[in-house]
Amino acid sequence: MGDFRIVIDAVGGHGQDRDKKDGEVVDFSIHGENAPEALAKRFVDELKANGCSVDSAKVIHWPLDNYGGPEKNGRAKEIVDDLLTGVRSGNF
Repeated sequence: MGDFRIVIDAVGGHGQDRDKKDGEVVDFSIHGENAPEALAKRFVDELKANGCSVDSAKVIHWPLDNYGGPEKNGRAKEIVDDLLTGVRSGNF
């Protein structure tokens, strides 16, 4: 047994429950069970159900280190949805 990390960079369809603000709990399936966040949440839940200890799981919207950073995506700060607690950091 050892630590591991799964990293997925994807584009499209993200940003569920955009009305939620910093510190509020997000409904990851508000736009259906096949929305990216809903799929990611289910994957995390499956890992936990199958014996994995999940220390951290998050969706980062417009990551500053991808796709040209803030110059390209027009944002100065990432929006982070915690898949374990459901809490959003940042605002759309």
